[in-house]
Amino acid sequence: MSGSLFGEVSRDAQDEAIVGAYENVGTTLDALPYTPEFEKLIEIVRETDADAEHRAVFHRLHNLRKAGKLPRMGRASSSPPVIDYEHEQLLVRLVADEVGSLGQRDQLPYTDGFDRVAGAFANQTGLNLSQHDLWRVIAKLAK
Repeated sequence: MSGSLFGEVSRDAQDEAIVGAYENVGTTLDALPYTPEFEKLIEIVRETDADAEHRAVFHRLHNLRKAGKLPRMGRASSSPPVIDYEHEQLLVRLVADEVGSLGQRDQLPYTDGFDRVAGAFANQTGLNLSQHDLWRVIAKLAK
């Protein structure tokens, strides 16, 4: 059955597909964006929802976690990179400028806003972190 994440496929079927894919890849939600594991998750979800998009699936995963419907995956397999305090503070400001506060960071992955934060961070620091590593630093700063 195909359709969009918010179209023909029922919400229960969407959630079942997303949770099943999440369990299959076995990576914590905060460590998942911009990884081969997330690409695998998307492929699995697209088996039941051909039009599933990265941003919508990531957002739904967060809603499922908040609702207590997402299984715990333990700890991430790797740690976020360590950056200087000044760079951390710049990143906090860039995220806040883009989405309002560091607490709203989950709105960023797979958006133009994330790309703007990444570009500004690289331009102002000279650091060229991968999208995944930059996301991991942002997620760590919010904890």
